[in-house]
Amino acid sequence: MANVLNRPAVPARNAEQSSYRAEQPSGWVFARLWPQLAAVGIAATVGALCAGAKNAHSSPLDLFGFGGRSPGLVGTGVATATDYDAVYLNPAGLADTAGKRFTVGTVAGDMALYRNGEETDTDPIAGLVIGGALKMPLRGALRDRVGLGVGFHVPFAAINRARHPLPGVPVHVLLESRTHVVAVQGAVGVKLGQRWRIGAGILALAELRGVIDVTTDGAGRFTTFSEQQLVTRFTPIVGARYLSAGRRLRLGLTVRGVSRSDYDIEITNDLGDALPLTIPTVRIAGVSQYDPLTVAAEAAWQWRHDLDLLVQLAYQRWSAFPTPTVNPVAGAPAQDGPAFHDIAVPRLAAEWRSSRASTQIAARVGYSFVWSPAGEMDGQQSLLDNHRNILAAGLGLSWPGTRLPLHIDAWTQFHILLPRSHTKDPANYGPDEEPPFDTISTRGHIAVAGITVGVDL
Repeated sequence: MANVLNRPAVPARNAEQSSYRAEQPSGWVFARLWPQLAAVGIAATVGALCAGAKNAHSSPLDLFGFGGRSPGLVGTGVATATDYDAVYLNPAGLADTAGKRFTVGTVAGDMALYRNGEETDTDPIAGLVIGGALKMPLRGALRDRVGLGVGFHVPFAAINRARHPLPGVPVHVLLESRTHVVAVQGAVGVKLGQRWRIGAGILALAELRGVIDVTTDGAGRFTTFSEQQLVTRFTPIVGARYLSAGRRLRLGLTVRGVSRSDYDIEITNDLGDALPLTIPTVRIAGVSQYDPLTVAAEAAWQWRHDLDLLVQLAYQRWSAFPTPTVNPVAGAPAQDGPAFHDIAVPRLAAEWRSSRASTQIAARVGYSFVWSPAGEMDGQQSLLDNHRNILAAGLGLSWPGTRLPLHIDAWTQFHILLPRSHTKDPANYGPDEEPPFDTISTRGHIAVAGITVGVDL
């Protein structure tokens, strides 16, 4: 659709076109410079709309866990989850889901991140959790052997949020507003026998791709054309589980592929002889969300009839973490890579269960230590991150088999960022280059909580 207006054009919307025609001699300079100004304005608008004001290089699922039970167990559940949270934790657990259940809940919290003693402007955590699990009503050899599950995490503030910082600008690359991403999941679990279960699923994220073209029409008027598309990217999740006789020991293994969401907006121009200069193509591109390849192994031991102990070790391939932003102009000096390294994340948790009349009670606690994959930022990049201690607690109440078969789970986590400092090495800069800082210190904490309510259908 095209519109010709005798007033300054606004940034074009999807598949729309706008133009401006200067009719007064005094407006010649503005009219001639309008394409550059429009390109800058459109770039800023696109950055605000598709990228937002903050950074988002990992997901809340990786940061806190998924569901109402797992976060209270500091993200464990690979060996024990059987509800909708198994679509992320271990799809094999869906083979043991009971009946049909629908769950809805919310997550809220705050990040206090500090650089050189000053708190960063980081958005609060707020999102919606939706899930469902179903035992498939099959017959014959597949009777009571197949379960399906779906799960959604939807942030309240934005569908997807990122930041396009200049290379070298200090940023908490893995924490600042990393919770602003929509995650859509689906999985199936199959019971192979009394001991083994297997499962597979997908996690879907949206990528933003588009183009903005600045050109002139047949009448010599400057015109902009803008078109953006949301493209789906899928990540596989596969898992297996082993149950010992009596189910006192449960072992689980999950492999999650790389989960990432990119944005790529190209600003082109074809001005012909309208201006006595050439405007290069500008590309606003980068990674708005990234979770690395993860392999999680877990053992759950029923120490007593009412107490489970859980131990998990997860390997994360952060060495494949890409450069967060792409150079906006072709031919610019290549950026240094992030130089992240792989990490192993240990998690310890316990769950105590009890029954009081028709009420079932579960109390949960957990602890984890997360090593930062980021090394010393003494070079061109300033991708800051800290080691974290994570403390978690949760409470579950349920009334199965009653007239109102509800399942309520509440949890809280507190992340303590260990103080850290980075010092720039002048040898990594040219004679005409100025490091963004000499030494920078980082610290902070994260406090987050959630609650879910499920009902058996």
